[in-house]
Amino acid sequence: MKKTYKILDLFCKAGGAGEGYHRAGFEVVGVDILPQPNYPYTFFQSDAIEFLKTTDLSEFDAIHASPPCQAHTKAQALSKGRNNGKYGEHPDFIPQTREILKKIGKPYIIENVDGAPLVNPIALYGSQFKNLYTQRKRLFESNIELRTPDTPMIQKKTPTAGNGFGEDGFIAICGSGGVRGMNSRQIPLYWGFALGGIDWMTRAELAEAIPPAYTEFLGKQLIAYIKGQEVAGHGKDSADRTVSILRTDGAD
Repeated sequence: MKKTYKILDLFCKAGGAGEGYHRAGFEVVGVDILPQPNYPYTFFQSDAIEFLKTTDLSEFDAIHASPPCQAHTKAQALSKGRNNGKYGEHPDFIPQTREILKKIGKPYIIENVDGAPLVNPIALYGSQFKNLYTQRKRLFESNIELRTPDTPMIQKKTPTAGNGFGEDGFIAICGSGGVRGMNSRQIPLYWGFALGGIDWMTRAELAEAIPPAYTEFLGKQLIAYIKGQEVAGHGKDSADRTVSILRTDGAD
């Protein structure tokens, strides 16, 4: 019987990352401080940091975390421009999340935007995957070695937010304003299509989502790592039992 592995999806929002891990083969459980009625899998409304500190995590094989990116996003400039220079206070949860995940000791991935203080991250781009039409660069830090796709990133001439389509239909997905060439009903439909087939999110949720293709790609690597650790563990157990038998035989 094929074993199902389980991943904890922290700061999960509406489930872009969670959907990718599901496609990779994980059973997914999401946690977010805000209600997420569109999250497609088991969901707990809770502060993610407190959940890590107070929950028995023995049932989980791996952990993913997407701490809020507002402290690091380049969209700060756009927001300030539209709000008379105001942006608000946005704490950085990455260091605290990393510290706790290291202590837990399970395989983990921390995702965030370009410019976030991640340690030795890999970068993924939409142009490295089939059926994605937004570049949406994202960084991924892990305590296991992650590889990038064989397909190199292709630089796309994507217009800035709100200015319609670019090369090969690529589009910038962010903000809440109008988009040239589309009405308000068309925007979430095309955004969901550009992100690889997300059809369960609102426009606001799509603006924050990562393409499921990213975490499907990474999730398969996580599962391969976990399986490798299991094989290594079984090998060690078998070797220990052999040594024990030999010692017993020698004692007789």
